Amino acid sequence: MTDRDVGPPLASDAAWPLLGRDAELNAIAAHLGDASLRGVVITAQAGVGKSRLARRAVAAAADRGAVTEWVQGTRSAATVPLGAFAALVPSEARAEDALELMRRSGEALRERAAGRRVVLGVDDAQLLDAMSATLVLHLASREDVFVVATVRSGEPCPDAIVSLWKDGLAPRVELAPLDDAHVATLVEQAVGAPLEEPALRWLQVTAQGNPLYVRELVTGAVEAGTLARSAGLWRLVGRPTPSSSLRESVGRRLGGLPDEQRAALELLALGEPLWLPEIAALAGEDVLVELESRGLIVTQPRAGTLEVRLSHPLFGDVLGEALGALHARRLRLRLAEQLELRSPVTADDALRIARLRLDAGSPIPPTLRLDAARAANLAGDPDLGATLSELALADGPDLPAAMTLARARSMRNRQEDAEQALAAVEALAPRHPDAAAYLTQRGSVLFWGLRRPSDALALMERAEAWSPDPEWAAAVQRAHQSWVAQAGGFSLPPGAAEAPTADDATDRTLRAVKTLSLLFSGRGDQAWAAVRRMRPSLPLRELPDTASLANTILIALETGYDWPEVEDYMTRTLREAVRLNDHEAAGFAAFMLGALLFLRGRFRDAARWMAEAELRFGHHDTFDAVVHVHTFQVGIAYHTGDYDDALRQLDRVHAALADREPLAVHQPYVLRAEGWAARVRGDAHGAKRLLAAADELGDSPIHAAQLTYEARRAGASVGPALAALADRCTAPLVAAYAAHAVARDGEALLAAADAFAAIGAQLYALEAAADAAAAFVNEGRAQSARRAAAHARALHVPGQGTEPPDVDGVAGTAVGLTAREAQLVELAGRGLSNAEIAERLVLSVRTVESHLYRAMQKLGISRRGDL
Repeated sequence: MTDRDVGPPLASDAAWPLLGRDAELNAIAAHLGDASLRGVVITAQAGVGKSRLARRAVAAAADRGAVTEWVQGTRSAATVPLGAFAALVPSEARAEDALELMRRSGEALRERAAGRRVVLGVDDAQLLDAMSATLVLHLASREDVFVVATVRSGEPCPDAIVSLWKDGLAPRVELAPLDDAHVATLVEQAVGAPLEEPALRWLQVTAQGNPLYVRELVTGAVEAGTLARSAGLWRLVGRPTPSSSLRESVGRRLGGLPDEQRAALELLALGEPLWLPEIAALAGEDVLVELESRGLIVTQPRAGTLEVRLSHPLFGDVLGEALGALHARRLRLRLAEQLELRSPVTADDALRIARLRLDAGSPIPPTLRLDAARAANLAGDPDLGATLSELALADGPDLPAAMTLARARSMRNRQEDAEQALAAVEALAPRHPDAAAYLTQRGSVLFWGLRRPSDALALMERAEAWSPDPEWAAAVQRAHQSWVAQAGGFSLPPGAAEAPTADDATDRTLRAVKTLSLLFSGRGDQAWAAVRRMRPSLPLRELPDTASLANTILIALETGYDWPEVEDYMTRTLREAVRLNDHEAAGFAAFMLGALLFLRGRFRDAARWMAEAELRFGHHDTFDAVVHVHTFQVGIAYHTGDYDDALRQLDRVHAALADREPLAVHQPYVLRAEGWAARVRGDAHGAKRLLAAADELGDSPIHAAQLTYEARRAGASVGPALAALADRCTAPLVAAYAAHAVARDGEALLAAADAFAAIGAQLYALEAAADAAAAFVNEGRAQSARRAAAHARALHVPGQGTEPPDVDGVAGTAVGLTAREAQLVELAGRGLSNAEIAERLVLSVRTVESHLYRAMQKLGISRRGDL
């Protein structure tokens, strides 16, 4: 068996379902039911799916009892009158008189229908010969024939077909490309597993929502081995290139162009985007006007001029692959020389010039090398950043170039190489303008990258002698305090993060440390308020930016503040980070999305995002965040009953720590994972181990509460302990832990369930609701027990690797609400009326009433207010 799911071949239609077209199918069905209409015309660009949509609509009509026929327009059939209708027009209907022929053809079709309605599908109607098009219009004028025609946008069409919509017989349905969400669903259904985010973005950007292009790109990449499955995700393991059939399809669009037009497209394929004056100087403005009229290039306003691009990304791929090496070299040098004329030449310009000259085997101007190296790092290309940094260092040691090289090495998790680059230029740091930034960067490499805190602190001590300037002494002192705090549990001296210094990086690092010190001291509300003001822009440029994003995750997770807003922020961060090739930011965002799904009990969905986070951190991981990922992977395996995998994932936790003691940011998660593993092994003292771990973290009440609550889930009685910890914290999640632990009756337990659910921790809400049901059973309150058990079952997410909860004394069938019933009960419980629910879910009020009646019967409830 391979890692790939067994399924239909990717080339088969069965592997590629019709998705995202419900609105269009409903519109066609509505038109079919409108007695005043005689058809519908589906228009779209090639490959968007108009033919499949038309076939589905015609098939649906057949299912409702209509007689259906299908006609295909082709260029070859158009050379013969009625060529497309050859199979439908009987020989006796043929005549020299066209009007008589159409009359008799319609009668023959009506006789075949025997009183039933005829639905005629006409694919690629723009290719029909004139007589066939006239016959379509004639048939559409009859009440018993409904035409479903497809027309390719932007191509000439017979007048008779145009008349279908111009005369109001058949309204047009414009078929837009698929949106990104439907592209993702389409591909994942076809290949049987999710795609990693960079692979998905490549597909969404390159295919531009065209289902045919999606199919060809995926099929070609799988066959070429550049898209392969690993760890449950389809990953890009090489540079994908268009399949031969896709190259042929795109090539037909570009075929037959005059040499000067193709030359302009080739320049854009290698160098887009270009400003209009630049490409006009290289190719001629008249040529560009013609290309724009053909729809092959597009322009958009930028920087006081127009920016010119190819109209589709695939044009660049196909044109670039067809270029000979020497011809491509000549074009790249022309482009580089044109870009070098810009004033000023920005860092991004320098990077483009560097890439063009490197690909052409031409020297890069020394004045551009360092700017290009920095831009390469920010563009998520640290390998190029390292190459350019090394070129910048070719003339001798240089502090900024060495720092840029070290950044590139760190972005590939090559921390030893980063330290080597930075150590080589320490003698240049004293009194250098970048000295403070150098301290921050090298301290990060030593402390976080290499786990050598003593060396980081020794560096701070040496740095005190670099300058007699009092501001420098203050900056070094504050940097020293920052690293001491990170080594010792994030405890800062009073006022340490208050007075600013001349070094922005040190100030921001201290503020990031201060926010974590607030979390560790239990002041969750202050920590959350502080970290919300510190959200970084992307790409992450230096340690304080990375720390701020990491802090947002740790503080939100442990306090329970604003999880819906955090989820939205992380979704946007992931999308932007993937666009910018910022692997570390993408890793943090994917981790947080996975953690939130875990806490909702959506374990399989969480596993997908944890796999994504692990991949991204494999590229760049400043804070060993992969340790957190592995701890949640232990939890996913534990909660879904895969105990062998839980132990395997714990081994990965320890391997990531490399036999080192976990740092303060890792320790609570590692201890919790070890507690889960202890329960897997059947350790009867698992709860005691968790309580002992909580005692270890007594100085951090929020983290101690997390482990104490986990001990409660393992069977320990911890009400007073959690209540005491909650008194030391300001965090909604800790308050909910305590409410669950101290509750002694069903109503209090249901209140705890509601508190968890309001935060978004449905995993814990489900358990509290099940506990409430059991408590109501013990209290002899059968109706309340059924209500609580139904609430617990409604919180359970099927298909995520767990079974719905069973409560002794409450029959499962009595509370087994359907998904729709559970949804309506939840909305009614919020106070929505039947009419409001019907409007929200697009149901009839009668349907809502009947579902709620059945749900109340199952719950043993006679009054709506009890919901």
